[in-house]
Amino acid sequence: MARTGLSKEEVAQARAGLLAQGQYPSVDAVRVALGNTGSKTTIHKYLKELDEGQGGASPAGVRPSTISDALHDLVERLAARLRQESDDQLDLARAELAEKEQQLAQANRQLESELRSTREQEARLQTELRQQRLAFNIKQDELAQLSKESSRIATELAHTQQSLYEQLTNARKLEQKVEQLQAQQRHTGDLERQLATSIAHNERLGEQVAAMESALAPAQARARELELLLVQAEARAQIQEQVGEQLRAYLDRMAARD
Repeated sequence: MARTGLSKEEVAQARAGLLAQGQYPSVDAVRVALGNTGSKTTIHKYLKELDEGQGGASPAGVRPSTISDALHDLVERLAARLRQESDDQLDLARAELAEKEQQLAQANRQLESELRSTREQEARLQTELRQQRLAFNIKQDELAQLSKESSRIATELAHTQQSLYEQLTNARKLEQKVEQLQAQQRHTGDLERQLATSIAHNERLGEQVAAMESALAPAQARARELELLLVQAEARAQIQEQVGEQLRAYLDRMAARD
């Protein structure tokens, strides 16, 4: 199992030991010298830095014994670079996905808060609307009662025409009832206008809720797209890893034949 914390000095010591033995310091050879520990990517990076420190030249007096060894070392280095690039791409995709998920979560929380507030306001308006409808029904009942009362007064007036005094008295009562009826009718009209205003406001709130839900859809679609990109990047990394392993196996077989 690869251990963590492999240092450049350890790689340099293993490399120097191999050179002292007249062996070419490939990634696999250095890893074996380290006790089969350490990441090949890390070993490759340190070996490259050590080679560059010597001007990019091969170690003096030590070169790959065969073309297969040279190809094997090249494949190891390319595989390490591919793994590093794949890791970098995966880290970048994960970071972007995490940022988008955070933005989406924040947008969701804000929309949910606004939606709760809108629904609470809608509930209050619905309660007020029911109360206004109840008051309207009560006023309608009162209006019906007043209409009945007006009819009754008219009937009484017809029966009391014998006396002028009684007739004038009943007329004044009737006028008062008519004024009350008109006042009730005006009040009923006010209630009807208030009811229409409440219904229109409730419809506007419904449109705002629909707009909020529509605004959330692009963010969810972008999150799904990023998840797909992450899956594709991981698939490419696996394919590259498999290609590197197949190349190493082939070169190992070629080396065994030699």
